[in-house]
Amino acid sequence: MDEFFEIIENIFSSGGFMPRWICGQWSETLGWLYIIANIAIGLAYLSIPFFLYKFVKKRKEKIFNRVFICFILFIFFCGATHFMDAIIFWNPLYRLNAVILIMTAFISWITVFVLYRFLPKALHYQSPDDLQVIIDEQTKDLAIAYQKLTISENQFKTLVNSNPDIITRIDKRLTYQFINDSIRKVGNMEAEDIVGKNIRDVQRASDEEINELFIRHVESVFKTNKTETFEFEMNINKDQHGYFQLSVIPLENQGGKMPEDVLTITRDITRQKLYELELKRNIDNLELLADRIEKKRKILEDFTYIVSHNLRSPVANLAALLNLLKEETDEDMRTMFIQKIDIAFENLSNTVTDLTNAVRIRQETEIMKEELFFEDIVRSHIINLEMKIKETNATITYDFSACEKINYPKVYLESIFLNLLTNAIRYRSPHRAPQITFKSFIDKDGMISLTCEDNGMGINLQKHGEKLFGLNKTFHEHPDAKGTGLFITKNQIETMGGKIYAESEVDKGTKFTIHFNVNNSKI
Repeated sequence: MDEFFEIIENIFSSGGFMPRWICGQWSETLGWLYIIANIAIGLAYLSIPFFLYKFVKKRKEKIFNRVFICFILFIFFCGATHFMDAIIFWNPLYRLNAVILIMTAFISWITVFVLYRFLPKALHYQSPDDLQVIIDEQTKDLAIAYQKLTISENQFKTLVNSNPDIITRIDKRLTYQFINDSIRKVGNMEAEDIVGKNIRDVQRASDEEINELFIRHVESVFKTNKTETFEFEMNINKDQHGYFQLSVIPLENQGGKMPEDVLTITRDITRQKLYELELKRNIDNLELLADRIEKKRKILEDFTYIVSHNLRSPVANLAALLNLLKEETDEDMRTMFIQKIDIAFENLSNTVTDLTNAVRIRQETEIMKEELFFEDIVRSHIINLEMKIKETNATITYDFSACEKINYPKVYLESIFLNLLTNAIRYRSPHRAPQITFKSFIDKDGMISLTCEDNGMGINLQKHGEKLFGLNKTFHEHPDAKGTGLFITKNQIETMGGKIYAESEVDKGTKFTIHFNVNNSKI
């Protein structure tokens, strides 16, 4: 071991050795042949690693790198031994030569080992001829696959182009990559005039708003990767208007990334939309008809009450006048009573005529409105209720200066006033004479309105408020109370689109407020 370290320490020393020219009988020719041969072999050996290195460096595949590196080192050291053989002729560096030979031997066996491990794998690699056969076979398969793909692509294009929906493919720059032939339906446009252009570059001036809506949805799909659908309407040409449904669908991308392209499908839903609109109109008409029928039903349902209620007071007044006439012996008084009977009979006859006309109108067409003066209606009822008014010492006042008249069904308005007037007299306070006041006004919505205020018995609204306008609901122990008047009045007012409500305090009186709806001339 000490000797080995001594060799290393004196590796560049030639002590103890003689140059090869001196050892042996070397002729000049033999010596130089030996020297030139070793130098030539050494240069060749050193050139081979240089070219191998350049080859390995340029190759993309790295599967042979270890083998090449071992060969480069092996050849390099083999070349170094030949150079040492030539140098020894002048400088006997046998110690250095021994180290180089040992390293060459070591590298040589490493190369043998690597080759031993590599050769079984190398046997699996195809030869150039085998690779050419494989390439030829794969080229043939690719040609067949390409032919099938072309056929499939042509079939797909035929299918897409024959589809009535407008189908497009748009990239992130909002550029059309594809559009089928159905685009011709819209303004005689051609696919080749659109593909490759930006959405904004192909819009029509009349469709600017629709185009911006389309762009917003496309950009939203690129951001969210979720399908979006919306509907719009547009003019297809000068003579045709259409409705469309447009879906923007993101095309799947590898790795869950946001889509690079979207597919749009525009479907003509004009016929469906027209059917929907027609159906909606029919439903609206049916609802309107049902509402009108319901109103008519209520009108006819209440008509019996109207007849009995409207005729009761005039008939009672007429009966009272006849009784007074029978008992009166003074000719002047009898003449006066006969005159009043004639007036009461005429009013009764007019009421019957109006009710008869109302029945005929309800059966044939609609309830028509006419221009009526509030004062005329009130004065007519004062005459019909003259005896009752005198009996109770009732005072009836009115102020219609804010609004003197209204367009309303006469039979309804008469019934409303009569019910309010008779109720105020019937439910008078036993402690004071009735005071009844009618007043018209225009409410905040511009609606003609009316109040009827009395100083009668009043109603406990906390107790009876919800039942105030109910059918056959009474709130006082009165022999003539039937509970139909306010029910009829409320139905008549609401049938015409109005409303009524009451304010009342027990033993102080009641105030009814009516808001008439006069926007429609018929119901």
